[in-house]
Amino acid sequence: MLYESVEQAIEANALVSPGSFHPLPTIDERDIWDNVDPEVRAYFDGLSEGLLQYAPSPLPASLYADFFLTGNRQRFEKEYFERRRMLLGCVMAECIENQGRYVKNIIDIVWAICEESTWVIPAHLHQNTQGDGKAHPLPEQKLCNTYIDLFAAETASVLAWTMYLVGSRLKHMPQLGSRVQAELQSRILDTYVQHPEMGWTGFNEGRSLNNWTPWIYSNLLCVLLLNEKEEQRQKALSRLIAKGLDAFIATYAPDGGCDEGPGYYDKACASLLDALELFDEATNGKAVIWNEPIIQNMARYIMQVHIDGTYYVNFADSGCRTMADALALRRSAVSMNDEALIGWTEYLLSTNACKTPYRIEYDSIYRKVKNIITFRRRDFASVVKPNYPLSHYFDGIELAVMRQDASGKGLFLAAKGGNNAESHNHNDIGNYIIYLNGEPFVVDVGVGTYSRRTFSAERYDIWTMQSRYHNTAIIGERDQLPGINCAASDASFTDDGQHAEFRADIAAAYGEFSRVESYVRRIEMQRAQGLIELTDSVTLEAPLPITLPVMCAKEPRIAPGEVQIKGEKGILRILYDQNAVNVTSEAIPLDDARLINSWRQDQLYRLKFTFESESLTPVLKLRFMA
Repeated sequence: MLYESVEQAIEANALVSPGSFHPLPTIDERDIWDNVDPEVRAYFDGLSEGLLQYAPSPLPASLYADFFLTGNRQRFEKEYFERRRMLLGCVMAECIENQGRYVKNIIDIVWAICEESTWVIPAHLHQNTQGDGKAHPLPEQKLCNTYIDLFAAETASVLAWTMYLVGSRLKHMPQLGSRVQAELQSRILDTYVQHPEMGWTGFNEGRSLNNWTPWIYSNLLCVLLLNEKEEQRQKALSRLIAKGLDAFIATYAPDGGCDEGPGYYDKACASLLDALELFDEATNGKAVIWNEPIIQNMARYIMQVHIDGTYYVNFADSGCRTMADALALRRSAVSMNDEALIGWTEYLLSTNACKTPYRIEYDSIYRKVKNIITFRRRDFASVVKPNYPLSHYFDGIELAVMRQDASGKGLFLAAKGGNNAESHNHNDIGNYIIYLNGEPFVVDVGVGTYSRRTFSAERYDIWTMQSRYHNTAIIGERDQLPGINCAASDASFTDDGQHAEFRADIAAAYGEFSRVESYVRRIEMQRAQGLIELTDSVTLEAPLPITLPVMCAKEPRIAPGEVQIKGEKGILRILYDQNAVNVTSEAIPLDDARLINSWRQDQLYRLKFTFESESLTPVLKLRFMA
């Protein structure tokens, strides 16, 4: 797909020659930088004092080793990422202001980054296939140029763009430019060539791929196009990058659904779109696959899982809120001639329900710079909210999205099948969420702050990963298990306009010895009645109590036969058979900064509907009414 397109462009002599790639204006092209949007200029004026006062904080060995000793990722990463963020901020401020005030800071930060022993963060050190696969407090110096992780690639990109954008202001220190060039070659380009066994490359048979592949490749492509001096090597690496991205695309079903959830869309599909835009620029439009259906479906995924405002369907390691990079996505939508996607991105920009396009961050540097020079507030002054399709089903990842009304008012339901070995997965087969008028009621908790436990054998000891803290089922005392075989079967979805229904057998998620022969979950929306009905039809080897947990964003009030959840935009009622079901409620404290920030409150609630029956074929029902 992409490889064939890039190969044809190379054969047609359409790939830019080394040293001539010019996708963005440098600081010397004042007609563009002098005319950035006034809102952008005001933003950087507001940052000036902090940028000018910044000096790189030390990154001592004890701070690097902190992850190994305590499992904490944040203390090292805070200082590490701040260097990169402040470098981009100084570069952008200098490009806009053009008075030389930020040059000293740029030099100091670039030098500090080049002096780092490794650009690989401590949490990723053990993934180096040249090492022993074990965690170590510090990197082995002989292995420092044998592995590229996400942030080594991001670091290389910000250095490459720094030299491209403001290199003419650094010529009085030519050694700085040659140092950067040498580091980019040895740490990134040479490492990529010499170590194709790195897990994210797409060249390892049977190795699963996720957001790492396009995230790294989009940055690697920047470094290649901006810094490689040898023409044949540039062509060869362009082909390899295209092949690697094709391997990533091949992991997606034709529906384009992202099993990592909307929280990783910005790094998965959006990074792929960055790479496609770069290939487009580098070949004068000859290496393009914008019209491929799978690419268009991948791009549209984020729109199709949008609920309202900054709320998205957040299964897997995603928080309930996502800030999409709407301006960057709009560029891709224009390339695809996708009017619906263009309209949706413009609506997000008009309501600020997206990433601030010019906000300085530490990643996706090409995207950020292009946003800064292309953003025009007047283009998004007043955009009408688009209507949404009543439903969408991603049959590849078995995710169903249902709305009561195309306006977004009323009930919203999403339910999933899939398997418990998806990238960034939780044990959550059969999980569902319910919103009312764009407000969360029945929810997926999301994920807490990443630590060493998050990506280790202890992952499912974390409560947010366990099925009993999702809207699934506890059979006896058994939770769902992780693994590729713990999967839904016979998943299906139908929608006739008035009635939409998702169903799947989730029995396999509980393991071979769960004493469950089948567990068919059916969850349906009846639009005219404002009703969602959950029906679980179970076949057991022996009678067992079954508890249906329901995670709630608001405190539930239990009454005989009915639970009420009162929100700011309505009341959701949960109806149950009081003669067959015991209902309890408990507060679930949130003591994690990421969860508190996501929900903007310090606790959630868990209802537990327990069905006691001597039947081997019990049928469990809950009804949700607006």
